[in-house]
Amino acid sequence: MSKNFITPLVRIQIELALASSRSDFDALRSLELEAKQMALSGAEIDAAKRGGSFDLFVEIAVKFALAIEAGDGAAGALASRQLKAFGAPDIASELRALVKKLKPSTARSKAGRSAACRYGPDRLRSE
Repeated sequence: MSKNFITPLVRIQIELALASSRSDFDALRSLELEAKQMALSGAEIDAAKRGGSFDLFVEIAVKFALAIEAGDGAAGALASRQLKAFGAPDIASELRALVKKLKPSTARSKAGRSAACRYGPDRLRSE
């Protein structure tokens, strides 16, 4: 049985980093509210939006997710080795699946309304 390294706090920081890298301001607003409800500080939220974290493990996970998003094989390989050094070799495949799940579909992103595609209907709140 493998330990789940992608906790809700790790996940929200990854989602903040991805939304920020995509300049998805609608998603960022809702993710920031969610992060505050999870007790992340403003500084932690800002760090995540910049692709970092005050927690080294989370920072490496965020960097790995951003490398996957950008298609940067070298950065992804480095982050993967660092995750293995933390004793979390299985997280790489979990992060790949998470980033893939959060990827926008090309039809919606071309229309400029990609938040629903990125985060799925279950992630968006009805207004």
